Amino acid sequence: MNKKIYNYLTIEELNIFLHTAKKYEDITSYTFFLVAVYTGMRKGEICGLKWRNIDLKNNIITIERTRDDIDTRTPKTKNSYRRILVDDFVIDQLKKYQVWSKQILLKHGKQFDDHLFVFINKFNNLLHGAAIHKLFRVTILKAGILNNDGEPKITFHGLRHTYATTLLNSGQNVKAIAQRLGNTPAMIYEVYGHVMKELEEQAVEVFSKSLAYGTKANV
Repeated sequence: MNKKIYNYLTIEELNIFLHTAKKYEDITSYTFFLVAVYTGMRKGEICGLKWRNIDLKNNIITIERTRDDIDTRTPKTKNSYRRILVDDFVIDQLKKYQVWSKQILLKHGKQFDDHLFVFINKFNNLLHGAAIHKLFRVTILKAGILNNDGEPKITFHGLRHTYATTLLNSGQNVKAIAQRLGNTPAMIYEVYGHVMKELEEQAVEVFSKSLAYGTKANV
């Protein structure tokens, strides 16, 4: 049975979220959220990024580890090891963030090294899961993206679901989506089967209307 996923945002809500993050949060939080939105990466995968995993010249992010509040480890499955092509907008922000990071490191008597983890705060401490969830909740509340009970409409993991749902709605190949998310096509069908069913129904309706229009035109 398909697991229905409603933990996602519309494109309009996603734009509001990013605009709010850029306006109100610090450069670390905004860049972290931007990477999540544009890649669908898991929180631990973003936390596990080192600068050598980001190819600023060829627009490629390589995932080869995950990091949580306890330790750093290898990804859970072989599919999680992957290279993601990203657009210039994300790379430009990462370049700005790298300049900021170098300034923070120098302020704390450190030198930049591409083996360092990417995401740090102004005190040169690594960003961790608990802090990310708190920052995400604060940003969502500021953006006003809430349920009827006044609580955030999605969790941080909902950005990953939003990414997948957006790609499916745009007609992207399931295998390609699975590769970018570090999943298998079977997992995409299992988790997002309801989305795909809705798209199939829409396709049938569109085709039927088109054919009916053509038939009437030829009468």
